[in-house]
Amino acid sequence: MKNSILLSAHRGNSAFYPENTMIAFESALGMSVDMLEFDLHMTKDKQIIMMHDQKVDRTTNGTGMIRDLTFSEIEKLDAGEWKGPQFKGTKVPSFEEFCKLLQTRPDIGLCVELKDYPKDGADWAFESADRSIELIERYGLSQQSVINSFSGELLEYVDAKYNHRYKLHGYYPLHLLGENMQYDPYDYLYCICMFGTKEEPISPKEAFDYAIKRHVRPWVYYPDDSQQSYDIAIEYGAELITANDPQKALAYLQKKGLHQ
Repeated sequence: MKNSILLSAHRGNSAFYPENTMIAFESALGMSVDMLEFDLHMTKDKQIIMMHDQKVDRTTNGTGMIRDLTFSEIEKLDAGEWKGPQFKGTKVPSFEEFCKLLQTRPDIGLCVELKDYPKDGADWAFESADRSIELIERYGLSQQSVINSFSGELLEYVDAKYNHRYKLHGYYPLHLLGENMQYDPYDYLYCICMFGTKEEPISPKEAFDYAIKRHVRPWVYYPDDSQQSYDIAIEYGAELITANDPQKALAYLQKKGLHQ
C-alpha cells in the first residue's frame, strides 16, 4: 500500500462543488485521493441516481421524494445553483454515467452508499441494491467497490445474495445500523466508520481497539475536517479519512508523511 492512511472524497470534492455531481467527482479525481464516497437512490422508473437525501429538495430546485419521480423528471432539475451561481445547470448524474467514467480509473476505490432502506420498504431497498450492484458488475468495478449502508439488514442481504464477495462498510456505534440484524456485524464487515457525538466527535479508543481486534478496519469522517480530530483518530488506529475537503486533508497527511 503506497499510503499509510487512505483518503476518500466525501460525495466528491463537496466542500467546493455541488455534492454527488460529476463535476465534484471529477475535481476529486484530479487530486491524489484513494477513494470516492457517494450515495445512491432508485427512481420511480427504477433508475439509479446519485444523491444523498431521500428528497430532491435540498440539493436541487425541485421538490419531492426520489422514489416518486422518474429519472427524466430528475434529469431536468438543477443540482448546482444551490451551491453557487457558477454551478447553475449542473445535473443529477445517473450511476451509470459515473460508472462509465470510473472504468478508466481502476486505481480509485469506490465507497458505494446504498440509501434506500428496508425500513421504508424491503422489496424496494433490495431491488435498489441489486440494480446498483448490477451496474457495478456490468462496468467491471466490483474489485474496487465497498458496499456501505446505515442498514445492517441491507448489508446482510448483500452479503448473502452475492455470496460474501463484496467488502461491506458499517457504522459504530452499532445501533446506527438499525434493529433488524441477525448477525454480529463484526463477523462480516470489512470496515467500520467510527462515529462519535456532537460533544465527543471521536469514538473511544476502546472502540477502535475492538474493531482492530476483530479485523475490521476503522475509518473516520469528521464534517469539519478537523486536524485535531485526525491526529487523535490516527493515533487510535484509523486507516482511512473521508473528507469534505480532500485537498485540505491531503495536505495534512502529506505533511505528516502519511500520504504521497
